Amino acid sequence: MSETAFLEAAEALFTRVEDAVEEAGLDIDSSRNGNVLTLESDEGEQVVINMHVPTEQVWLASRAGGLHFTLEDGRWADTRDGGDFWQALEKALGFILGESVKLS
Repeated sequence: MSETAFLEAAEALFTRVEDAVEEAGLDIDSSRNGNVLTLESDEGEQVVINMHVPTEQVWLASRAGGLHFTLEDGRWADTRDGGDFWQALEKALGFILGESVKLS
């Protein structure tokens, strides 16, 4: 994949994340700074998602842990076990909010 294609795919993912969080009505503030998207609860807990261009990965981190994802067949998959990005994001957001989270 070219760097441009990766950046376009990752940017589209960031936009989808922001939209999904807003549509779910979660008590989360989102902010972007360059290739980093930060989702923060009122208590200051954060989920940080960043584009790691050299490896063409999207990294997701919270106090619950960190994961790396690559784009495979149109799906962002965990590099360790093939897990789904969206399920990992729901888990991370649930961790920082202390409640179950479902994004559509």
